[in-house]
Amino acid sequence: MERTKEFHHYLIGFALATILTIIPFTLVATVGGAFSYAILVVCAILQLIVHLRFFLHLSYKGQQKEDLQLVMFTGFILLIMIGGSIWVLGSLYSRM
Repeated sequence: MERTKEFHHYLIGFALATILTIIPFTLVATVGGAFSYAILVVCAILQLIVHLRFFLHLSYKGQQKEDLQLVMFTGFILLIMIGGSIWVLGSLYSRM
């Protein structure tokens, strides 16, 4: 019974991830423009949440809450590093 429940959990995650991949591809291929890129960013964030929840099994319960906080902190540090690098490179480019 537990194995079937886990399989359904993975199947739901796979379906959501597939839908959240098809939507941006379709919009960019047909519509284009700034609206499509905004939807692409929203779908990317939602897909990140789907992967964390359905495939990595991170939630707000017990030990999993600490794991989720660790993943979020790591993402925040990466965002600071990437953002800082882009900022420095942009500043250097404008001075050339």
